[in-house]
Amino acid sequence: AGKIFRKFWLDELPMLANVLKGDMKIVGVRPISKQYFDLYSKELQQKRIKYKPGLVPPFYADMPNTLDEIQDSEMRYLEAYEKHPVRTDIKYFFKAFNNIIFKHARSR
Repeated sequence: AGKIFRKFWLDELPMLANVLKGDMKIVGVRPISKQYFDLYSKELQQKRIKYKPGLVPPFYADMPNTLDEIQDSEMRYLEAYEKHPVRTDIKYFFKAFNNIIFKHARSR
């Protein structure tokens, strides 16, 4: 059942409900466990908690491979978001959309 849920993105439905309720945004850093959160730098931790989490993470736009690259991707997104929130979300949404639809990007 898990494979089917993942293949058709049904596992994202609870987060989509959170977007509709206003608890999450469409684009933004994904919620992570405390274990991974503790691996992040203090600066990135502080930036992450300032904003609502998102359904479409910035790493779908950048396609990083390592934890350090994911953190760099999130930091770039959050710094750009602080300056131009709407423009940044639109830019990252379309980059991620392109990678998901045309390059078949999936989380691992």
